[in-house]
Amino acid sequence: MQSENAFSADNQQERIEVCGWITGFVDGEGSFLVNIFQSPRAKSGWQIFPEFNVSQSLKGKDLLNKLKNFFACGHIYAHNARNIKQGKWDPLYKYCVRNRGELQKIIIPFFKSHKCLGKSKINDFERFVKVVKMMDKGEHLTKKGMVKIAKIAEKMTHRKPFKESSIYKFLLSSETTREARQN
Repeated sequence: MQSENAFSADNQQERIEVCGWITGFVDGEGSFLVNIFQSPRAKSGWQIFPEFNVSQSLKGKDLLNKLKNFFACGHIYAHNARNIKQGKWDPLYKYCVRNRGELQKIIIPFFKSHKCLGKSKINDFERFVKVVKMMDKGEHLTKKGMVKIAKIAEKMTHRKPFKESSIYKFLLSSETTREARQN
């Protein structure tokens, strides 16, 4: 017998089905990202935010609430996205987990146990996990660690190349400084 709410997964078979659905949904609609922002509050002038997210239009907002309830962490944010076909702005909702503790204890273990199928999603997840581990070791607090993390982040699917951005100039100056010290 199936429970009233399949996301509660009262029995093992239901839980397997729910986990499979979540993995497939994230495979198609989710992202594992590493965001890098300029921040005057950070010692280096830059902050790194690993983030797991899933976006949906208003029609899919209830699915995001179910994800949030299933994982029991994260937040749902609303913002507008450009609808190019209709030339207007549409509401878009994003379920987002940025808290490193929640990423480590809930999100990463779930997706290690329930792997996505898409190769690019798998690659992004592995890079995401690597960055979170590096941050746990405090590597993001050094220029050398920032350079490593930025290079990993640049390889991720949704990342725009850094070549024309301020972070690229920061990385370039870090590389130049390191090369000068080695010579």
